[in-house]
Amino acid sequence: MLKPWRDRAWDGLLDAFALGGLDERPFPNDGWSGASLSHVDRGDDRFIIKRTSLTQDWIAASTRDDHLREGAIANGRFVLPAPFVSPYLGAAADGAGVAILMPDLSGALLPWDDPDRPDGLAPAIVDRVIDAMATLHGTRLEDETYPGAADTIPWTPLAERLTLLGHPAAERLRAGTLEAGVRAGTRFLEGWEAFDRHAPAAARALIRDLATDPAPLLDALERLPDALLHGDLKLANVALLDARTVALIDWQLVMRAPIAVELGWFLASNSGTLPWTPSETMARYLSVAEGRGNVSIGDRGVQTDMSWIIGLLLRGWRKGLDTDAASTLASGIPAADDLAWWSDRAVEAADRRL
Repeated sequence: MLKPWRDRAWDGLLDAFALGGLDERPFPNDGWSGASLSHVDRGDDRFIIKRTSLTQDWIAASTRDDHLREGAIANGRFVLPAPFVSPYLGAAADGAGVAILMPDLSGALLPWDDPDRPDGLAPAIVDRVIDAMATLHGTRLEDETYPGAADTIPWTPLAERLTLLGHPAAERLRAGTLEAGVRAGTRFLEGWEAFDRHAPAAARALIRDLATDPAPLLDALERLPDALLHGDLKLANVALLDARTVALIDWQLVMRAPIAVELGWFLASNSGTLPWTPSETMARYLSVAEGRGNVSIGDRGVQTDMSWIIGLLLRGWRKGLDTDAASTLASGIPAADDLAWWSDRAVEAADRRL
């Protein structure tokens, strides 16, 4: 059963790990949401403190995260099966929001869009991530291992996740009052302007329409089975701790939804680092997931088609910027060709399914 973080005192949590009274210093990071990170050192051990609230975090505000769901995950007994270990030590009320205590896993986190790795990650490393992702998607919260979890986790609403980075949402962020939201909205709008310069007309119309009204996409997804999703599986949120163990950080967008929602984001957001094309990576995932037999896939073709649509809906803005920059992906594909490929796949998929 998850334990409410609002019932826990922050000083008490620090004292439980012998961290009370130690100096707290800013922890440099490239996070987008507006949450703040700091660190406390106890001898050679470093601990990270993440603070977030509805008044500073635009992702929380945009996804109706009144419960600050990462705090609920961090403070609960939400222990996933092997190879996973929890990245959290606990969470507690702190001012107007939640403070989350974690060990420092930054040295084990995978690189993401790293210019020093033009060929991307080694295939064996990505295969480990794919294997872990299939394990996550096959986890059943309804059994006795997770008493009450399925009913008490404040899941990310699907419509808000699908439209989180779209043009209308970006306009609202730029016109809003949250400092981090204004920065993010400005960046997203620059990307959507680039997308509109480079994407085919049919893809522009499809993404504009779905970002404004995702109902056709929601209706199609409703016909697919749900699974447990991390919600933000970019490689920078994956820590490989040793030869077997994996930790996933940043559970702010945890969801129950069809795997296409996770796959669309995973394939599109990690394209600068994945060593294979989206189709090749998708095939590797499906081979593992189907081999497990416990991942709720349903119609394989529909899941695949939904992934192409969702990937472009969530990440078309960045593909526009990459095309502007004449980038080349880790798979060796020029960004302009990648944008054209995603555009064609998404439009074809929409013609079949929406």
